[in-house]
Amino acid sequence: MPRAQSAFVGILDRGFTLLVWIGAALAAVMMFTTFANVIMRYLFRHPIPGSFEITEITMGLIVFFALPKMIRMRGNIRVTILFDRFAPAVRAYATFATELLGAAISMLIAWRMWLYGERILTYGEVTMELRVPKGLIAQSMAALLVVAALAFVICAFEALKNEPESGVDGVGL
Repeated sequence: MPRAQSAFVGILDRGFTLLVWIGAALAAVMMFTTFANVIMRYLFRHPIPGSFEITEITMGLIVFFALPKMIRMRGNIRVTILFDRFAPAVRAYATFATELLGAAISMLIAWRMWLYGERILTYGEVTMELRVPKGLIAQSMAALLVVAALAFVICAFEALKNEPESGVDGVGL
């Protein structure tokens, strides 16, 4: 891979890692909210208003924030019963095709999720207690799916170049 492309992929990988850290911060918010809610409920008989919604929203967002990095680290499930018996060139092209398929499916879901978010934004649908617009949550998830599709595309072209897989050499979060 040319140096400029490699530098660009490195910048994207750092961005994917940043997304994981944002997801981790959301997990911490969810954990502390749940802990505080339990304490408030049992000691003071008054739960934190909206704590269920905070948990609900952060749980969904955590997955989408972590998805691009998981894809880059090749953390997705692979069934290799026959795959390992193929010639290296066949494996490279099969990996290329399946990574592009993953990108296409991610883009399709992102497109439909974005449209759904638009629709519920126009209806003014919000969560019950905190009044968070549900459409913005859906569109945030759609945008993160586009980033996941980009991660799939990078992996697809790396498969053709027979480059080492990201995250395999011990470079993790």
